Order: sequence, then C-alpha cells, then structure tokens
Amino acid sequence: MLFTPDTPSALPLLPGLQQRKLVLASASPRRKELIGMLGIPFEIRPIGAEEVYPDGLSGPDIPRFLSELKARAAISSLNSEEILLTSDTVVQLEGDTLEKPGSAQEAAEMIRRLSGKTHEVTTAFTLVDGRSPEVLKTEHDTVSVSFIHLSEDFIQHYVSNHQPFDKAGAYGAQDLIGACGIHSLNGSFYTVMGLPMHKIFSHLKALI
Repeated sequence: MLFTPDTPSALPLLPGLQQRKLVLASASPRRKELIGMLGIPFEIRPIGAEEVYPDGLSGPDIPRFLSELKARAAISSLNSEEILLTSDTVVQLEGDTLEKPGSAQEAAEMIRRLSGKTHEVTTAFTLVDGRSPEVLKTEHDTVSVSFIHLSEDFIQHYVSNHQPFDKAGAYGAQDLIGACGIHSLNGSFYTVMGLPMHKIFSHLKALI
C-alpha cells in the first residue's frame, strides 16, 4: 500500500530518493508514523518472516540478525528502483531479552520487572538498494530507559487498555507508560519507538 504523507517533504534533502520509492517492510503503525515524518511517498509491504534467532546471540546482535532475516525475506519482491527498509527492536534487562508478550499475564510480569529500573532498548535496521540487492546495510542504536516505580493498579490499567502485545517489552514509549512511567531516557526517543531516524536519514542521504 502506497502512502503519501500530508507533511512538508524532506525529499529535497534526499536527492538519492528522487524518482525512487522507499519500501517499509513492517506492519507497525509506529514505524509507519516515523517514516511519514519524512513527508515522502513510501509503500508498506509487510513480510511474514518468523522472528527466530539462534540461542547464542545476545545484545544488539539479536535485532541485527532479525532485521537482516526480514530483509532477506523481502528482497525477492524488490525492483531496481526501490529501497527496502526493515527493522527490529528488542528490550533488554539485566541480561534478559524481553520480547513481545504472548498474554496479559506475561505483559504485566514484564512491566513489573521494568518498574523502578533502567533497561536498554536496541533497534536495528537494514537498508537494501534494489540496484544492489546483494548488499545489506545494517546498523543499530541503543538507548537506556529508566522507569519510575509503577503501581500494580497502573500496570493492570496499562495492560488492559494500551495494547502491549505487539511491543517488545510490553510497552510503548509513545503512550501512557512513556508519558507517566519513564523518568529519563539517554538516547533517541525515536529509537525506542522503533526506528533510529537520525541514522536512517543519514543513510538515505548518502544514496546516489
């Protein structure tokens, strides 16, 4: 599906995208919103890759692996005038990776673990130029996020009303828990939302 955002276009700043199309291989509404900030036409082309990574991976290697996994699954649909963007976000606390919760109980338990602590959010992204589909350019960004102590009432309200199931770590920095539960954030807010826009912009600007 092609989207043309109703916002001033950054295309004059991205000459390498002239007469080309950016393809976002994600169904995430948050990533759609972030790419829309560029004000350029882009297509959403979700993929069905199973997000499974080897047991030996840890830290940023996990989202980097998954982002490239998604890219390889989508490359066959790419034509020479398209630029593919895939990404993956993980939340890590005390050496554990908190993925998307499978139930309300699991979501609540994740947020209890994050309550009152500092954790890391890493988002990796992969760009593939349709003119050189064999080359995958992957980068990541990591942000430290600190939560205040969250009451049980708050946790239950959040899980019941704010759709935690499609979010790594069971929360979204852009919603209630971000506004009321995060007391400090060291890094890019957009990385926590799902795309390190400053790094993506730099890579798109370097396109020729």
